[in-house]
Amino acid sequence: MQRCSFILFLCPFLLCICFPASSSAQIFFDDFNGTSIDTTVWTLLNSKWGENPAKGRHGGVVPENVSAGNGNLIIRANGNLYKGSIKGHGQNTKVGGVASTKKMYASGSFEIKAKICPHPGALTAFWTFYYENDNFNHEIDFEFPGHNQAPRTPDSSRLDWGLMTNWRGVGEDQYNNADKFFGNQTDGQYHLYRFEWHTGSDVQKPRVEWYYDNKLLHTSFENIPAHAGCYNIGIWFPWWIKEADFESAYLYVDWVKITPFNEPNDLK
Repeated sequence: MQRCSFILFLCPFLLCICFPASSSAQIFFDDFNGTSIDTTVWTLLNSKWGENPAKGRHGGVVPENVSAGNGNLIIRANGNLYKGSIKGHGQNTKVGGVASTKKMYASGSFEIKAKICPHPGALTAFWTFYYENDNFNHEIDFEFPGHNQAPRTPDSSRLDWGLMTNWRGVGEDQYNNADKFFGNQTDGQYHLYRFEWHTGSDVQKPRVEWYYDNKLLHTSFENIPAHAGCYNIGIWFPWWIKEADFESAYLYVDWVKITPFNEPNDLK
């Protein structure tokens, strides 16, 4: 499975920075209109995960690649051609950045208005995450580029495709993945990315629904997470996408909105 090592390296760090949201949690909204990131609600990760030395190394994520300006959260990706002063983990190329909520959220609507990084050699991701062990890894993802269906090769990566995945563990039978066509996401316009996470109740079936520009693209009914997790926004450099043959590229986020559902099956 392509992402086991991501989970094993990231989870110890995330667990030490996320704090449970109360059952009466209100809507979270950040439009990034200040001149800096609000570090009372966001943690800027300084970490590394998912490296496969046999297939390609990367330099992890660092706080220096996350900033705010012109009403945006700005996340920089430094590719293979980067020669600047920002230091990564083990190498100074293929270094990204991640902003992670300090609070954890369970069932809810998770929406972001963004321009994804316009290079298929850097992975833009929006995801929830909670980990206890390999059999208790609760996660929901948007990831771009997609087009990673078999036969999977890095050169097949395309930014008009995306991955939508939900996890309860790292085993092959503990997650569900959809790799689907989104259309043009690098047209210079902001687009809306939303998933609706239902942990369920006596009258509602657990499920995750993924929307792009308010159009439903995929619904999953199996391996639905239940435990609250941090919501993460960022760029990193997995080995299964194209080469990062650029100097620097950017993800721009206009705003983020999380609306808790507080469903009966939430684990917090």
